[in-house]
Amino acid sequence: MEEKDSANIMKQLLSAIVYCHASNVVHRDLKPENLLLESTDEGARIKVIDFGTSQIFNSSKKMTVKIGTPYYIAPEVLSQSYTEKCDVWSCGVILYILLCGYPPFVGRNDFDIMNRIKKGIIKMVGPAWDAASEDAKDLVKHMLTYDPKKRFSAQQALNHPWIKKLCQQIIDVEFTKELLNNMRNFQTQHKLQEAALTYIASQLATNHEKEKLQSTFIVLDTNGDGRLEVSELISAFKEYFGPDFPAEQEVESIMSRIDIDNNGHIDYTEFVLATINKKRLLSKERMILAFAIFDKVMLSRIHSLYRMEVAPFRRMK
Repeated sequence: MEEKDSANIMKQLLSAIVYCHASNVVHRDLKPENLLLESTDEGARIKVIDFGTSQIFNSSKKMTVKIGTPYYIAPEVLSQSYTEKCDVWSCGVILYILLCGYPPFVGRNDFDIMNRIKKGIIKMVGPAWDAASEDAKDLVKHMLTYDPKKRFSAQQALNHPWIKKLCQQIIDVEFTKELLNNMRNFQTQHKLQEAALTYIASQLATNHEKEKLQSTFIVLDTNGDGRLEVSELISAFKEYFGPDFPAEQEVESIMSRIDIDNNGHIDYTEFVLATINKKRLLSKERMILAFAIFDKVMLSRIHSLYRMEVAPFRRMK
């Protein structure tokens, strides 16, 4: 695999982990088996799956449950005192494998493997490593640093020069301006309309329809944390509409309409909802599917309310 392909995979993986860690979620079992391709097409995007071992973490408190998969588990997890940086170690192991084709810690059995992980000695020797760039090896070293306090965070790894240099996005200026204008014009007057649009945009839009939206979102999300901050939106409007554009006022208005959960930023679902082409999105077939879903939900709630209202009277009889 060429380094550019490895860098694209790592950028997507690290972006997902940055988003998780910013939301105080640690995965704890990152490995190639938990990375799925959206399709068989060249350059297909990856998805991180299997959050069965994930946990909400508190940055002031260490986690203690020993959990994970041999080859990818961090040494501090084996010592049962660790933070979210255990995910960065696992990502570092994945990068190591992408670059050379084999894991950094091997043994005859799980016991041998975990003993080697506890020692944490990383070797990068052989033909594959001779061909690897210094930037790639530097990132591996920072992600597989034994001391978690000195180890890169997911955000630092994502911002490494190796990833930035090999993962430059091609910007479609006119399309980006169109999406920003869609955000300016986005309106929903009713909660039901908002919910229906969110469901259709997130669940019924095709990958092809969302592909350019994803690429543009990544370009606008300059720090790669999976959400658009106010400062990032202001910078985007000034870049695409000129320095004299009243970006601060415009973004304030946009946030009041698009930030549905009022968390101070725009996540990907909110971005898709506000920018996707509504004329193409709201086809008759999708509207029928959305109606069927909401119809089932409303019927279920009505039945629940009915049981709550009627049951006491039945008992009295």
